[in-house]
Amino acid sequence: MKKIVVSMIALGCFILSATAQDQMDKGHFQHQKDMVIKQLNLTPDQQQKLQASREDFKAQMIALNQDESITLKDYRDKIYILRKEQKMQFLHILTADQKAKLEQIKKDNQAKRELIASKRIELLQLQLNLSNEQVAAIKANREAEHSKLETIVQNDSLSRTDKKEQLMTIKEANKDSMKTVLTADQYAKWQELKKERMEKMQNRMSGGIAQ
Repeated sequence: MKKIVVSMIALGCFILSATAQDQMDKGHFQHQKDMVIKQLNLTPDQQQKLQASREDFKAQMIALNQDESITLKDYRDKIYILRKEQKMQFLHILTADQKAKLEQIKKDNQAKRELIASKRIELLQLQLNLSNEQVAAIKANREAEHSKLETIVQNDSLSRTDKKEQLMTIKEANKDSMKTVLTADQYAKWQELKKERMEKMQNRMSGGIAQ
């Protein structure tokens, strides 16, 4: 049971989708994080401090995983706190110039994500035969949703549980907004497309594990 719990928590701080989606997102996120660190050109001393921070995090994770008395909620909360502390330690290692570069990298990555999201909506327009008015409404809803999600994620005063609840509330609201924009037939097909996409990700994930 503990191994299952560990696997679930390792997927990330927030569960915003099905387990298969989260597992793939985690691998992608780790790859992106490693790429960002590489772009910051850390000095040998910084690399040493970063490695020490990672080893300390790993040791605390091992100790936490061996604690059979902890509840699932407390386990998740402690994981959230550990990741938050690790992030603060990483930022403390960086120079002012590296922090500025990190912010620019974040902005560039956000621009790339927005471009991908735009292309997805264009594809969705073809798949569902959406009108221009529907496309405009979906884009507006997505932008509003992203702004709210970003505000919550960046709010360090919220606990892990509060963040998760607020994020899930926004996700559910997005589903409701899609119902108001799409016709009944379009919404049914949209659900089918989401299911097919999830099945493909599960197959890809299973293939990766098998290897």
